[in-house]
Amino acid sequence: MEPRPAPLWRLAAAAVADAVLGIAAWSLAAMWLLIALRLLRRRPPDVLDGLILTLAVLLLGAVLHLVYHTVLVGGCGQTIGKMLLGIAVVRRDGAPAGYGRALLRCLGGGLCLLTLGLGRLLMLGRRDHRGLADLVAGTRPILI
Repeated sequence: MEPRPAPLWRLAAAAVADAVLGIAAWSLAAMWLLIALRLLRRRPPDVLDGLILTLAVLLLGAVLHLVYHTVLVGGCGQTIGKMLLGIAVVRRDGAPAGYGRALLRCLGGGLCLLTLGLGRLLMLGRRDHRGLADLVAGTRPILI
């Protein structure tokens, strides 16, 4: 029996759950980074220090996102949000996605971000609900 594609509402709810978790983790990590830098610095930060710190916090968020999605989707086919909603990410042939495809899928999500979400609109017109990220990686979201 062919697995059914995950419904759009479940994909959206899983994305929201992952975003809430990611924002919480990013906030805690950024807070500890700021505290550590404040304790290590003897002088107050200037404008250049603030700019570098802002870039470091943004880079921290991007790395956390990349690692979270690559490790979880590559390792077990699901992020925590997808686990909560009963969704798995598999290759087009139904085999586990693996780390390489999970990384490609995450980078494909970055392409969706660069296109201001237009890559996600593909999901609306496809029966298998694959967006740009899934097309790039050769994956598909299914119900489990």
